[in-house]
Amino acid sequence: MIDFTMLIFGFIWYQVIAMFGLSIGLHRHFAHNQFKTSKLFEVSSLFLAMLAFSRSPLSWIGAHRIHHRFSDTPKDPHSPTHKGFWNVLFNNWKVKKIDRPYVRDLFKNPRVMFFHKHWLKLHITTAVITLLISFKVFFIFVLSPLILGFVSYGIFNALGHKGSSAVTNKFINFLSAGEGSHNVHHDNPKKIRLSKGDISGYVVEKYFI
Repeated sequence: MIDFTMLIFGFIWYQVIAMFGLSIGLHRHFAHNQFKTSKLFEVSSLFLAMLAFSRSPLSWIGAHRIHHRFSDTPKDPHSPTHKGFWNVLFNNWKVKKIDRPYVRDLFKNPRVMFFHKHWLKLHITTAVITLLISFKVFFIFVLSPLILGFVSYGIFNALGHKGSSAVTNKFINFLSAGEGSHNVHHDNPKKIRLSKGDISGYVVEKYFI
């Protein structure tokens, strides 16, 4: 039985994952090389991102780099203008084949390659272990971030662009630990703190640089 407490803790846990796994890990560190960090943090962020159903980190990072290279053009995998709002919202979670030049540096990172090859087995194993402990543990630590990660990823890409440009969206800020100032990010992908509400950017500036 799912109760209100489970929903609250599931959402809090997802916010931890959104910050350290997706925003600071996959997005800012791996995709944009905004800062250097330890191998331990890389492994931790890759594992957390996996729980949000980011699938292969190689695919996620590659698709994001292509998104920046061809933003709001027919080659942009995240463009609601060219791919359609509903396609971006529900179908962008699929693992994509990425041209090697966009992820050449990541082939040299054994941690990224390990999760690229084994993310599904690791995810299933984690789900089974938590389910054996209790359904409550499974719901909070595995099912909640999986559902919220799936939905948030689609919403982020579908609502983060309007027409042919990136936009600021406070709702996205709430779901993604501060990634809502998408227009600022597109103007300067190396900019660390995108707005006052960018919690992830604050954490990177204070603890990683």
